[in-house]
Amino acid sequence: MNRIALLSDSIKKKIAAGEVIEGPFSAVKELIENSLDAGASEIDVQVADSGLRRISVKDNGCGIFSEDIRLAISEHATSKIRDFHDIEKIMSFGFRGEALSSISSVSEITILTRSPDEDMGSRLYSSSGEIDVSGYAGPAGTTVIVENLFFNIPARKKFLKSRRTELRFIRDIFLNIALSVPGTSFFLGVDGKRHITLPAAGSLQERVKQIFGSEVSDNLSFDFLQDIKVKISGFFSRPGYMKSSRSMQLLYVNGRPVEYRYLGYLLSRAYEGIAIKGKHPAALVFVEIEPELVDVNIHPAKREVKFFDQKYIDGLILSLAGKVLDRKHDAAGRLLNPVNSVSSINKGGDAMHGINTTVQISGNALESILSDPASSAGMSLLRDLPELYHESNPGINGSGYKIMGIVFGAYIVVERGDDLELIDFHAAHERFIYDIIMSLDGTVESQMLIFPVMLELPVDDYHIILEHRGEFMEIGFDIDDFSDNTLMVRAVPEISKGSDVKVMIEDFIESIRQGDVMNGSIREKIAASVACHSARRAGDRLSSDEIRLIAEETAKGNHEARCPHGRPYIHSINKSDLERMFKRQ
Repeated sequence: MNRIALLSDSIKKKIAAGEVIEGPFSAVKELIENSLDAGASEIDVQVADSGLRRISVKDNGCGIFSEDIRLAISEHATSKIRDFHDIEKIMSFGFRGEALSSISSVSEITILTRSPDEDMGSRLYSSSGEIDVSGYAGPAGTTVIVENLFFNIPARKKFLKSRRTELRFIRDIFLNIALSVPGTSFFLGVDGKRHITLPAAGSLQERVKQIFGSEVSDNLSFDFLQDIKVKISGFFSRPGYMKSSRSMQLLYVNGRPVEYRYLGYLLSRAYEGIAIKGKHPAALVFVEIEPELVDVNIHPAKREVKFFDQKYIDGLILSLAGKVLDRKHDAAGRLLNPVNSVSSINKGGDAMHGINTTVQISGNALESILSDPASSAGMSLLRDLPELYHESNPGINGSGYKIMGIVFGAYIVVERGDDLELIDFHAAHERFIYDIIMSLDGTVESQMLIFPVMLELPVDDYHIILEHRGEFMEIGFDIDDFSDNTLMVRAVPEISKGSDVKVMIEDFIESIRQGDVMNGSIREKIAASVACHSARRAGDRLSSDEIRLIAEETAKGNHEARCPHGRPYIHSINKSDLERMFKRQ
């Protein structure tokens, strides 16, 4: 049996660092928070190789006194608390003295700093426990340079995401922090290029507009509630504006972005009866509370907090959302508020979608399509289905099957031998289109739009699309960078013309935000979004030829029996199952 032994200081530091520094984004978060605690009004963040090779955070804050520079990277050394009672009234971002110590134990770190009260500042370099300190005559403030993150813990690198994903994590934390401090200017550079610039804003509403764009900010309504020890304010979705996920539901406590597991539930209660299934309100909620009424010391990375009276805070969030929703609304679902003018949600109108046509199919053409769905006729059919089907259509007889019709506006019912098949035609059609796109391997035909679509996106979404512009071009899109946060879409895949370009792209962005749900490539995610919006939907009317095509293509078994997002599109009930159900056996 192995004997118990004390761990070495280096191992203990690496274990502690692992709780605080999960990835490059954690280092960026801790350094930005230190800059804010130092009173910085300007913060410049630079990253190289998604932060793994280099992270630099420069500020114009109060700096570090030369005699304290060695303590800056010492474990549990901090300027923010002095005794245990200070923990009960924390208003700063940092307070445990773990950030710089943790970062220095898993990287090579350089600190350049000068207090305005000193003529000469200090330069500290630390690597593998070795520390070198020299003079520094630069500007007042602090610059922290982190290089070769996790160079001494190679196992940690194996658990990091792709470089693009790690960069997105950095961008997310950068924007989340910047949102709550509008008076501070933020700059983010990536691999030597300008990435995000947020000038100091005159108000929280202006900062919301900087980050999310005018279309989003114009569809949010601000209000607040206040009592003696708590003030809660926030921007909430107007009834006509919903998102496809909860990614824009954020909670801040005394300026600190936190994860609050009950926020989504509370908002779903507030918007019950307003938000349709699969849609969620946006909400940016800010809680200002006496520090002794909230515990910010319950999570190693300070991501969570614990309220002294959670039910009371939950009640305030519900009341504030209700206060916003109780206002008078016009028919378009927009608040009649002269302070916040509302721009058109669908800028450009129907012209953005190109020209939609219908296609009539002869018997010979149908036979050709069934044998080669990727043919031009097949592509046309899968793109432009005429609205000719009525549920009163008689059954369609084929070879070894009989189509009984469509039930609930969504399912084709087919009698095939001793089986009764139910086919979700939207999901099936979605799979067929997806397989066609993927089979073309970069040769998807484009449809030029009569009028280019201008998409103003939130900062993060804008960069996600630019990072994957090459994959969009392979699918048939033509997307250009028009201006800050605005993209110009000149062409879309021909197979998707008539679809809503903005919604199609937003769905792709959401699939990225939700992680590798499909466990596929970026190209597959884009193709899945295009297929979903090009396929016929429940409630659409299908012609007899269209129904037969979907039934025949399903029967061939050449396609996976699930839509690209994993939902099955066919279910069979055997005759014997029905006979047992009705006690005929």
